[in-house]
Amino acid sequence: MDIDPPKRWKLFKVELMYRWPQESRKKVKMLLKLGDDYRNSGEDDLAEYCYHLSRKVAEEARAVHLLKKIEQRVR
Repeated sequence: MDIDPPKRWKLFKVELMYRWPQESRKKVKMLLKLGDDYRNSGEDDLAEYCYHLSRKVAEEARAVHLLKKIEQRVR
C-alpha cells in the first residue's frame, strides 16, 4: 500500500534529525537534502522548515559555504 504518512510524522522526522548527535556539516547537508525532497514532492512548508533548521545549525557551526548553499535554495 502506498499511503503517505501524516504530516506530524514528517515534522517529527525533521525534529529528530535536527536533534540527532552528528557532526554539524553533515547535519546541515542531511537537512538540506530532506528539504529538497519535500520541495520536490510539493510540501513547501516542510521544506522551508528544514532550510530554517539547517541555517540555524550552519550559523552555529560558522559554515559560511553551507550558508551560501542554503541562501540559493531559499530564494
